[in-house]
Amino acid sequence: MDVTSSLDAPCTPEQLFRWIDNLALYPSWLEIVKRAVAMQGADGDAGPAWAVDLRARLGPLARSKRLRMVRTKCDAPSVVRFER
Repeated sequence: MDVTSSLDAPCTPEQLFRWIDNLALYPSWLEIVKRAVAMQGADGDAGPAWAVDLRARLGPLARSKRLRMVRTKCDAPSVVRFER
């Protein structure tokens, strides 16, 4: 599932970064993320981990996926990367 979007935010990069570096906050502002819960990291993880439920709908069709996501890069306030 590939989703691309953009945002013109009326705030500073530091204020915005607080919303995007923690996946647990995503369900409150990103419709495709239905649930994101912090979970215990595994040995070798580059950063914190989350259990994430994604759901997308196109007309009568819906698709769901559950992923374990790890924050692999965090350079505040400009870059954050999550990987499965």
